Amino acid sequence: MSGFLQFILRPPINSGSLPGTGASPQRVLKEYSMSGLILVSHNQCQRSTLTAIYDGILSRQGGVWISWDGESRVMPPDAPRPYAVQQMGQYETVTFPYTPGELNEGYHNYIHKGLWPVFHQRPDMARFSTSGYQEYKNINKAYARAICENATPDDVIWIQDYHLLGCATYIREEGLTNLVGIFLHQPFPAGRMFETIPEWRWFTDSLLCCDLIGFQTVQDMNNFLVWLESEFRIERLEAQSFRVHGRIIRVGVFPVGIDLDDVQSLRDSNSCAYMEMQCRESLPENTVLSGGHLDESSGLPYRISTLEVLLRKHDCYQKNITLLQLAPPAAGHAHDASELGHALEALCGELNGVHGTMNWYPVNYLTHGYSREEQAGIYRASRVALVTPLMAGMSLMAKMYIALQDPKNPGVLILSQFAGAAGQMEGAIIVNPYDPDAMASAVHRALQMPLHERRSLHARLIKGLHMHNSHHWAESFLRMLNAEPTAPEALPSPAFFPHLSSSRARY
Repeated sequence: MSGFLQFILRPPINSGSLPGTGASPQRVLKEYSMSGLILVSHNQCQRSTLTAIYDGILSRQGGVWISWDGESRVMPPDAPRPYAVQQMGQYETVTFPYTPGELNEGYHNYIHKGLWPVFHQRPDMARFSTSGYQEYKNINKAYARAICENATPDDVIWIQDYHLLGCATYIREEGLTNLVGIFLHQPFPAGRMFETIPEWRWFTDSLLCCDLIGFQTVQDMNNFLVWLESEFRIERLEAQSFRVHGRIIRVGVFPVGIDLDDVQSLRDSNSCAYMEMQCRESLPENTVLSGGHLDESSGLPYRISTLEVLLRKHDCYQKNITLLQLAPPAAGHAHDASELGHALEALCGELNGVHGTMNWYPVNYLTHGYSREEQAGIYRASRVALVTPLMAGMSLMAKMYIALQDPKNPGVLILSQFAGAAGQMEGAIIVNPYDPDAMASAVHRALQMPLHERRSLHARLIKGLHMHNSHHWAESFLRMLNAEPTAPEALPSPAFFPHLSSSRARY
């Protein structure tokens, strides 16, 4: 018997009984799960826009959400990994810890120092190691085991992002024939840059175990297809499907949308209202919001240079503008957040020293970790949002900023042409994030823009957010994943163990 099947036939790890039932918590939860969706993501514990998106989808769709619990724990090598199972209304969550090695070598090192630079077109910065690769594989094996434990024959499995690129390999090795889709939140590298990953063949084999590979933009999908055709003999069946290694695989573009119900909840919160009031009372009228991840692709130094150009060219902004840079440590990668933070503090200090006065600083560099409700208030009080990463997959901050604005007096979005959301944000001012002069002109235009034009741009942007919200994203992806392939394969019947009785009959 294979290792994974031995694992899932063991008694449930949480072996205590619920009061009055005589059944394990896992079994009771299984009986009330109604959906055939298993969503697999890196982390659901951080309060983020992406977490809210997943919660909204599963609250409507039902299913199981499998993820890391955000903790690390020393575990004996052969001991089964402990799971925590919780019912969350229409869906249930299954979470588990990493080992310290998985957290440090697999996550912080291999993913952040290795994969992340390659996917963001910076392979020169990538650092890979054998130990990191092994721990990365261990992380993906842990997810595959959790999927095997929870999958029923009719479930579809939706894997999220490059943290879990190896997961499909292990699912298929255990004989699961379920439909498997993966969505890449990151840009796909151009040319042969993907091959700078030493283990690129292993990653490719795993990607080709999926039935559907989803991308944020057409450019990302084309980068993948052009590269794949240069390395493998593939048979193109349709524009978005091909046969390779005897399997039919589809690709598609599915721009991530936000959950507008979540936005409404943030907007209605007392914390949002209070923070908005505080900002309007204490900050200049011309507040320019700057945020995003603290990493090498953020483009933050160029934004600071933008403010310097603006102050040099336009005297009207002296003592009447603030670049509000949100830079909480949690927004960056742990290995370089501190170094980048110190570098940015030095740049901000230099600019404030040259242009600031006793009671005014052109840059406010805030490292405090604000709640999502408080961030919403800051967004609403900002006249302009400068979202200008050098390279980004989704740029959800841009969408949240627009959704949180007052339609009667909205702010203006300035967005990088290299942000994943740029193609969907009709009504944003699109800029080259490497050009501080162009960005300064865009900020000046935004701050001087008359109300009727701001309302017009905002209305176009809001219309797009409603048309392509998070539920549209999920429904589009799952519809293609569930659709019949062009030339259906003769797949073997799934292995089934009837003695694991439940309304969700497991493998």
